[in-house]
Amino acid sequence: MENQRVRLSKSLLKQALLELLKEKGIEEITVYELCRRAQINRTTFYKYYGSPPALLNEMVQELFDELEKYLSADERSELSILRKAVEYLEKEQDKCRVIINSVSDRECSERLFGLPGVRSMFERGIRHPFTDIQKDYLLLFFCQGGYAIIRRWLNRGCRESAEEIAGLLYSIRGSMLQ
Repeated sequence: MENQRVRLSKSLLKQALLELLKEKGIEEITVYELCRRAQINRTTFYKYYGSPPALLNEMVQELFDELEKYLSADERSELSILRKAVEYLEKEQDKCRVIINSVSDRECSERLFGLPGVRSMFERGIRHPFTDIQKDYLLLFFCQGGYAIIRRWLNRGCRESAEEIAGLLYSIRGSMLQ
């Protein structure tokens, strides 16, 4: 269990990284400027992370851990699970927007649509006798397309409600599996 000082140092570094990622890509961010922005000693940074990408990886892991925990609170209908996932992204839109624009689309799409509640919603919707390979292609298609919708929605400032986006994704899923 981390003590309060460790949590505070990590929190300051994460906030500084989010700010810097709004200005430039992860490959352009130096430890020096990250520490200067966070007002943290470089020795402290290296105590916890080897590089700015390692810090970003931890942030991505935490985001998906939090989302999975949020979704597992209780079992709901398929549409409710999807709506709940999109609502979480909307609630954390600033952090989510920066993160999805800083890591590979493939990594985020597979993690987002691979979450147990979301993935099972898709798999339960497959009614035709598809082969396992065909199911894999369908899942890839839905994940990449769904992720592109989520990314565009976040980058546009969540103009539509989370309910609208979840409904759109659910409708697309239903249309492609019938």
